[in-house]
Amino acid sequence: MKTYPLPEEKGRMSSKKVSEVVTEYITRGTSQNKLTWVILGGESFIKKQPSSLIEYVSIGQKGIPKSSVIYLADFMNLPLKDIAHLLNISYKTLGRKHPQDKMDALSSSMSIEIASVVAQGMLVFEEAEKFNNWLHKSNIALEGKTPFDLLNTPTGINIIKKLLIRIEEGVYT
Repeated sequence: MKTYPLPEEKGRMSSKKVSEVVTEYITRGTSQNKLTWVILGGESFIKKQPSSLIEYVSIGQKGIPKSSVIYLADFMNLPLKDIAHLLNISYKTLGRKHPQDKMDALSSSMSIEIASVVAQGMLVFEEAEKFNNWLHKSNIALEGKTPFDLLNTPTGINIIKKLLIRIEEGVYT
């Protein structure tokens, strides 16, 4: 996993792996909203952390930078071709974009939703490795599919969010 400059407590930047920063924030009891922001690149995604989900809608409509998609892919240990598949865009289209280029509204919204699921998963599992293992393991509640298999549609993302809530509440699935 690459290292990137990410936000620190007093606005200073440091070079840490995204997963290390997310783990630090989890131990501090950080919200899912903030974790989503960090997973998408923190201050390099948007200078000020969105304070509500509505702000994420507005950001998604304007388009997020490709660099945020790269942060997300790196956190999930995915090659860009796999993240392109999740966003329902071609790998070549994604590859042609420069890091500062904006993604379209749908790809931006999907990226934010996937980052939100990842943030929720990190809050439930508390370790990137445990969450990634769960994400790629077949699941009886998903009729043998892996949670990862469902992340490329809004309906699938919704199912994964509900499954994570059940796990957090201790409901066997």
